[in-house]
Amino acid sequence: MNLIVSSIKGGVGKTTVTVGLAKAFQKSGLRVGILDLDYRSPSVHLLLASNHVELQHGPGDSLVPPVVDGIAVFSTGYIWPPDKAVMMEDDLAVEDVKQLIVPGAIAWPELDILVVDSPPTSSGIVLAALEMPGLTGVVTVTQASTLSRAAFLRTLDLFAECRIPVYAVICNQSVDENGKQRFDLSVADIEAIASESHIPVFVSIPHTDKRDSYFDNLVLKLSAVQPVVLPRKEPEDRAWKKLVELSHKLTKPT
Repeated sequence: MNLIVSSIKGGVGKTTVTVGLAKAFQKSGLRVGILDLDYRSPSVHLLLASNHVELQHGPGDSLVPPVVDGIAVFSTGYIWPPDKAVMMEDDLAVEDVKQLIVPGAIAWPELDILVVDSPPTSSGIVLAALEMPGLTGVVTVTQASTLSRAAFLRTLDLFAECRIPVYAVICNQSVDENGKQRFDLSVADIEAIASESHIPVFVSIPHTDKRDSYFDNLVLKLSAVQPVVLPRKEPEDRAWKKLVELSHKLTKPT
């Protein structure tokens, strides 16, 4: 089972959710791996306090992911110097990611589930990740703010267009430990969107250091549902359709 944690918007807590989910799956008795595909700004290794790990090479020049607290982990944070920007053209970064998700490129141990942390975008790296072999579905992360809501709707549309099943919506850190609203929208505003889209699981995780029980609950819910493929939405606006047609003409290979 390969599960991607995704959102077009940055800063909503995808990496925190990825690591929290992985630990909860492991606690439930599963063999778990984490793949950090946030190519230019990886951070899984920082949350796991494993930033000084050196990658080893396995058979066929494959990369051997280190095991951190019982979880097999691969992150480009083990490759890039921590204080250097990753200056790379998008198409080269996408090709690198495609190579990482080819079976055998990373010498994973036998796993029950691989949790994938994706970068905040809808461009090539994410599109490549959504085509990875064995992908079961996605969990999307958002917050209850106007800006996050806009990105959340676009994220759902991305999954609909790519025909990727959606397991759950995580409304992250939108209330404090006492349930007080932290942003300009309420959790109910986001839950309504998830409900209208018939997404099986909706979970609100408050802004707290005591998240374990929330992730344990989320894993229980995920194991009991089937993900849904969202219907595509075709814009009715003629100007929009003309813009899309023009875009296709401009980007058509010569």
